[in-house]
Amino acid sequence: MFGGFQPANEVDDHRQNVGGYLDLETNLSRAFLVNVAGRFEHYSDFGSKVTGKVAFRLAPSNRVTFRGALSTGFRAPSPSQSFYGATITNFVLNTQTGQPTPVEGGIFPVSTLPAQALGAKPLKAETSVNLSAGLAVSPTERLTLTADVFYVTIDGRIILTGILGGDGVVEILQDNGVNNVETAQYFTNALDTKTTGVDLTGVWRVPVAEGHRLDLSGAFNWTQNRIRKVNEPPELAGTGAVLFDPFVSGGSIALEKERPDWRSTVTLDYGRGAFHGFLRSSWYGKYTTSQLSGTDCPDCVQTIGSAGVFDAEVGYLLPGNLNLSVGVRNLFDKYPDRLNPDNSFGIFLYPQPSPFGYNGRFVYTRMEFTLGR
Repeated sequence: MFGGFQPANEVDDHRQNVGGYLDLETNLSRAFLVNVAGRFEHYSDFGSKVTGKVAFRLAPSNRVTFRGALSTGFRAPSPSQSFYGATITNFVLNTQTGQPTPVEGGIFPVSTLPAQALGAKPLKAETSVNLSAGLAVSPTERLTLTADVFYVTIDGRIILTGILGGDGVVEILQDNGVNNVETAQYFTNALDTKTTGVDLTGVWRVPVAEGHRLDLSGAFNWTQNRIRKVNEPPELAGTGAVLFDPFVSGGSIALEKERPDWRSTVTLDYGRGAFHGFLRSSWYGKYTTSQLSGTDCPDCVQTIGSAGVFDAEVGYLLPGNLNLSVGVRNLFDKYPDRLNPDNSFGIFLYPQPSPFGYNGRFVYTRMEFTLGR
């Protein structure tokens, strides 16, 4: 439910930014390429940032390539994160009755007195450090294998706070002229996080009869997100409110566990003349989800099992560069595990973060026209 926008939520604001980018690349030798880049940007609402990148590629032979990169980055807070405000209806669990209870809540821009009294500060840019390294190998003309690892840290990650409620929060809101809501939220640079991962790929161009094409490709990804630090504002001390509820959107379950750590795909791609088609199998690891604050609801924290889906498509290239295709996603009508009845008060049957959705089989047709072919 949505309480709507109030006259006080109206905002007329803007930002300006200018930037410059310099990229230098050269071959120090036939086998060794280096790249150095820098970027400067200035935003009228939060200041300036300088970021840079150093990268290399080493190819000691035509069949082996090493690569690596170190870079810094940033993401400016969006205007909606700085200025958005609304009145919404939240459902909280009544610990006495065990039933969902609707309460009016407010999302307050960081510049407003209620948000500042609860610890909001002007938003800063998220900053990151990115490190990656990889290897590409072609043992034969028909086979290519790659392996990459990466490590990313983000400081000052912007999230919407948990639902801040309780007598202490209501008192602060009333002291700042807000009498019509019982909970509050605002955007804040709350988290420092790290992400580590591995990407593996392989492509085999299968030997087939002349005029036919058959490619077998596979990919595997493992990615893990972890929270390094939560920046709790001192203003919430003693109110009983939790800035960062691990069970709601943006919480530690959502950031660390609500996506599979691993996923993989295997694709068979065939072509002969104007005819083409593919068959793809995608598999996803297990993950944990909670669509309701789990503090008083242990059954609301639920592990969803690993699963796989299949996609297929066939097409034909007609004269005049017109390509017609028919395909199906989730060929065998696979659904994720159902949620426990207590999860999300029984409103949702399936976990919203399911990597392949929860709508079952999808059949489609597609028509494409290519110019200048």
